[in-house]
Amino acid sequence: MLSLLERNLWVSIFLTAGLGIVLVALVLGLGGQLPPLKPLPKPSSAASEALLRGDVQAWFSVEPAARAEPPTNSINPFFTLHFQPPPPPPTKKVELLYRGSLVSSKGEARAYVLLGDGLLILTNGARVVADHTIRDIGVQALTLTNAAGQTNVLKFNVKTVLEVPAS
Repeated sequence: MLSLLERNLWVSIFLTAGLGIVLVALVLGLGGQLPPLKPLPKPSSAASEALLRGDVQAWFSVEPAARAEPPTNSINPFFTLHFQPPPPPPTKKVELLYRGSLVSSKGEARAYVLLGDGLLILTNGARVVADHTIRDIGVQALTLTNAAGQTNVLKFNVKTVLEVPAS
């Protein structure tokens, strides 16, 4: 509509003249005085009468609120199972057997670990299962750690069962 006013000068002149006529009619029609107003009726509600009598103590009584409370053994309608914590992640048990170690010609220690039926040949820092990695390779024991800092020691030729996250 603003583009119509910008393109056509006559439309804007008629619009301005119409607004001026309405303004003059408003000023002359009121005569500079407010229209007569009727007084508001006096409120006659039970609350205002109670205030006048001084019966306000019942409004702050604890007994009606205690009667409105549900009994303790009833079902709460505002209880939901939606905000329960998630179940713990599923885990599985893995059998590990430390079969010994060997030091290469470069001085690098390698550990032989049976994982189930498969043989793994690993070095320090290598991942064995899930987040368990090798921390130390020894002759009599192999030390594993996980991301949580838990340490597991695998004795030589002794089956060890670890519980790891299933994935």
